[in-house]
Amino acid sequence: MKITFLGTAAIGYPLTFCNCTNCQLAREKKGKSIRKRASILINDDLIIDLGPDTQTAMTMYDKDMGKIKYLLQTHIHADHFDAGLLTTRIPYMAIQNHPLLEIYAHPECLKIMSDRVNHYENADLISDEGSSKLNVKSKSVNAGDSFQVGHYKVKAIDCVHDTKHGSLLYVISENDKNVFYATDTPALTEKALEELKDYHLDLVIMDHSFGKVDYSFSHLNEKLFIEQLEKMRSLGIIDDKTLIYGTHISHDGLSYHELIEEEAVSHGYHMAYDGLEIDL
Repeated sequence: MKITFLGTAAIGYPLTFCNCTNCQLAREKKGKSIRKRASILINDDLIIDLGPDTQTAMTMYDKDMGKIKYLLQTHIHADHFDAGLLTTRIPYMAIQNHPLLEIYAHPECLKIMSDRVNHYENADLISDEGSSKLNVKSKSVNAGDSFQVGHYKVKAIDCVHDTKHGSLLYVISENDKNVFYATDTPALTEKALEELKDYHLDLVIMDHSFGKVDYSFSHLNEKLFIEQLEKMRSLGIIDDKTLIYGTHISHDGLSYHELIEEEAVSHGYHMAYDGLEIDL
């Protein structure tokens, strides 16, 4: 299984109008310190989160959107979902030979996704007519559900990042390899930990929005990130062979890449960067 980080930022890094020290340093350092909004590609056919930077990232890293068959959507926030990208599947936009796109999301999230696409092109994601026009097939999934996505096995994991509009974390399995994609999330719930106990994880990609700050909102800071790792380790979900990466990085207590990577390594994990590829 190959994982490509299409983006590793929260709302974007450096933040659009921000002139804090961290954003200024990122602009100076460039390279790995410039981050698009968070999304990953698994192999060449499964994307988690169809965000506003997805198309740009796929082109930058020599990936082909025309090969995407599956979309797992974590939640509906604007830095993770761009309805405009799905509207380009309308026939009059001259799409040729694109495969069926299977979309999986929490029921509330899927409804909002559908409404947003329908607002642009009068083609929703749920009805037979709209699905046919867009060549999509949508399925709502709830926390705890295990389901087949092509040749992948997927489990939706409980998340309380956005309880009103629905949010999920995902474990994706292929050839006895298990990847946990956990952004956006605060501290893992007891239900989430119970759902994860069925797995030994080979790769954990987890929210690290904040660094050494004493707040977390609905995300993780460095202290909480480390605490989640300790919980998973105590339950046998991860061990010393598990690869661990922080993502969804913001300017709140997190500086340019090389500096935060050094700090992360001192705690036994890594910080992801845009374009990073991991082969499991």
